[in-house]
Formats: sequence, structure tokens, C-alpha cells
Amino acid sequence: MHAWEGQQFSDVSLLPQRRDPRRFQVGCATSDGGAPVLQWFRNMPEISQWLRRMEPQRWGLRGPDLIAIKAALEPILTQVDVHGLEEDSRAAHNAVTEPAYSLLWWGDFGSFAAGKDTWAQAFLATERLAPVQDASAEQARALAEALRARIPMLA
Repeated sequence: MHAWEGQQFSDVSLLPQRRDPRRFQVGCATSDGGAPVLQWFRNMPEISQWLRRMEPQRWGLRGPDLIAIKAALEPILTQVDVHGLEEDSRAAHNAVTEPAYSLLWWGDFGSFAAGKDTWAQAFLATERLAPVQDASAEQARALAEALRARIPMLA
């Protein structure tokens, strides 16, 4: 069972954002056109369950709309459970969730921190964060702290 299961979304909405990505290394970024929400998860089952059950609530989906989007996401996120975080699955996810919100990026912290894909490179540049050099624990710590510092209303 995941730490957020059985909880109200309002009580756990910041949980995956506050996590240390060096420990919770599977990540994603979502947005409704505003600033990206960067979140970190323990493993593939957790990210797929969060995207299926919780993330639509961040973007205001409730009642029948929430039920419908969960049903539409089920086969896509089952593919994620089986095959991992593939670009085709991300595009299929967005075909269901847009225009309410989009899944901008997903992947592992090591690749993100090094800026190994276009989205991660752009994010790091926009946030004025330096990519982490291979095996630099100090740079990874500094990046994790900088990511945590950008979370709104961190209590």
C-alpha cells in the first residue's frame, strides 16, 4: 500500500513533490499550461497508480468526469505497469487528459538530473539549475534541494 492510499487528495497532494528524488527515483511532470508540477515515486506501480487515481484530482476533475478519465486511463497505465515509461504511453495519456492537463515528462531521476532528454534540459535551463555530472553525489543533493525549494507552500 502506498503512503497516500485511502487519503483525501487535499491531504496528500504535495507528498510526491516533497520527496527526495535521490530516493524516489521515478518521476513525472504535469501541467495545465502553468508551471510544471514535478513529482517523485518509489517505483513503476506507484507512479501508475498515482496517475490513474490521484493526479486527475489535482486538475479539478471530480464526480463523473473523474470516473470517466480513470476508466479511459486504465488501459494506458496498464501498459506502463507492463512496459514502463514509454513515449507512446505518455502521448496516449495526454490524448485522454488534454485539455485539462498534460503529462509533460516522465522518467528516472538520473536521466532528468543529467538533462539527458529535451524536456529535462529545458526545465533545468529555465529553472537555472546545472545538470548533474555522472556520479556526483554533491551535485545530486544540491539539485534535489533546489527542486524541493521550488514547491509552493512547502510547510
